[in-house]
Amino acid sequence: MAQLSERYGLFYFFAQSCGACEVMSPIVQSVASTWHIAVRAISTDGGPSRHFPNYTVETNQRSRMGLEPKITPAVVLWDAQTGRPIPIGYGVMSADELQDRIYLLTSKEAGRDY
Repeated sequence: MAQLSERYGLFYFFAQSCGACEVMSPIVQSVASTWHIAVRAISTDGGPSRHFPNYTVETNQRSRMGLEPKITPAVVLWDAQTGRPIPIGYGVMSADELQDRIYLLTSKEAGRDY
């Protein structure tokens, strides 16, 4: 996990009006900080996040990635080597669950162990 930031980053889709996002935002921030993973926070309703003050307003990023529209919070791993999004999850996850999903998606070959 310590070398993730060399290849991966996170897209975090949130809405200011989303109660679940208020719960999930500090979790994403903590996991990203622990593993030194860059986060691009995207506001789906244009509102700010106190956890991600340098957010961007969504301009169809999710549809260009082929992801489910309008579901927040959503966490997506971006593989800079392949230029592919890897959906991690929608809704609230614990920090352990988020880390486990990132680990599995970056360390296991699809179809092998899972």
